[in-house]
Amino acid sequence: MKKINTILAALSALLMLTVTSANSMEFKAGVSANGMAAYANASETLKDSGRLSNEEAVLATSYASIFAEVSGDDLMGIGIGVSYAPEVVELNKETRNIQPSTDSDDTGAQIIDGKIVDLMSIYLTMPIGDSGAFVKAGYNQATLNTEENLATGSSYENIDLTGTQIGGGYEGSLGDMAFWRAEGALQMWDDISANGSEAGGTAGSTNRIEAELGSVTGALSVGMKF
Repeated sequence: MKKINTILAALSALLMLTVTSANSMEFKAGVSANGMAAYANASETLKDSGRLSNEEAVLATSYASIFAEVSGDDLMGIGIGVSYAPEVVELNKETRNIQPSTDSDDTGAQIIDGKIVDLMSIYLTMPIGDSGAFVKAGYNQATLNTEENLATGSSYENIDLTGTQIGGGYEGSLGDMAFWRAEGALQMWDDISANGSEAGGTAGSTNRIEAELGSVTGALSVGMKF
C-alpha cells in the first residue's frame, strides 16, 4: 500500500504540472538499461543462544526500467519524474551450517535466498545551463522478497527498502523528438532489520537480521519528448 500511495502521489504531481502549465511543459518517456554495484554488511543473531554471525557482500547486476518526466520553462527547466523496474536482482543463494550449543538444539543448514523487485524512484532533475548536463536527486523504494529455508524454523517477511539518491548526467538529441541520456547516481539506503517468525525459549527471543546497504548505478536511456 505504501508503494501504491507513493506512485499515485507522483502521478498526481505530474498531472497537475501538465494541466496547470500545459503551454510551457515538456513531457518525456523512455526506457533505460541500468547497471548497479551494491554493498551490504549483514548480521544475524540467533534466538536463545544469541550467536552472532556477520558477513559482507558485494554484487553487480543489470536491469531494465521505464520512466516518465514532466519539466517546464516556467520552473527553470526543473522536472519531476518517476521510474520503475519490476525486477532488479536475484541474490546469490547462500548456505551456512549451524551446530547445537548449550543454549539451543538448532542444527542444520541455513539456506538464505531472495530477490529485489519493484524498484521505484521519484526524482527531480535540474539542467545546468544549456549544456545538456543535469543534476538529479530523488527518493527510492524497493522490496526484498525473502526466500529462506532455515534450520532454526524461522522465516522472515518481505522487507521494504527505502533510501535517497543523488547524481547527474548528460542528455543529447536524436532528431526533433527523440533523445538519449547517460547518467550515474549514488544510492543511500536506510538500514534494514527484521525479526524471525519463531520465538525461542529465552524470554520469547527471535532470530534477528540487520544490514547496512549502499549502491551506485549507471544508466543509458533513450526516449521521446512531446
